[in-house]
Amino acid sequence: MADRLLEPLVNGPTVSYVALTATALFAMLTVLVVAQDTAVFDRDLILSMHAGTNPLLTALLLAVTFTSGRLAVPALILFAVALYRRNGFRTAAYYVVACISAQLLNAVIKHGVDRARPHNVSPRLTAAGGLAYPSADVMLAVVIFGLGALLLSTTIRAPRVRIAAVSASALFVIAAAIARVYLGAHWPTDVLGGALAGVACAAICIVALKRPPVVTMPIPVVVPEG
Repeated sequence: MADRLLEPLVNGPTVSYVALTATALFAMLTVLVVAQDTAVFDRDLILSMHAGTNPLLTALLLAVTFTSGRLAVPALILFAVALYRRNGFRTAAYYVVACISAQLLNAVIKHGVDRARPHNVSPRLTAAGGLAYPSADVMLAVVIFGLGALLLSTTIRAPRVRIAAVSASALFVIAAAIARVYLGAHWPTDVLGGALAGVACAAICIVALKRPPVVTMPIPVVVPEG
């Protein structure tokens, strides 16, 4: 059962559809954000989240956001080494390129959208500076932790362990998204945009990996007789 659930995520046309859908949804959301059509939704959701704050939940989400932010680079290195050892150089290299590309793309989009963080609406419970949309923490969590776990799961033989690894990474990404809003670092649509952009980057990486590597054929040298 687990194999049937995970197989379409790394093989077949499903991953291409995921890439196209995530890209289209991200583009539509970005248009709405730029037009400020999400302002009321963002404000209301932030205020409703903070109506139920408590110290234990705050401590838990601070730990989550520390992991998704401060520990992102060490996690990237660990995933890259593990992928190199279990999947080979090509998979590890594509994974690293996907992570770096996601970081660069996030910076470009942030400067293009130029959206401020919700510090005037939400209590600031964690350090956060710079521009808001899309959330870099969530976007990179999808690529570093989500894509890393998905690619690594293809080398795990036990189906239940495979599905557990991918499920755990998905739950972590969701927790990271909730944490960024709850802690006052982002608007809700920031984390939604980061998740969509991250899924698009991860899916594009998998699509690229599915393509067979280019093999260069040696050009025969004709030596004239005589």
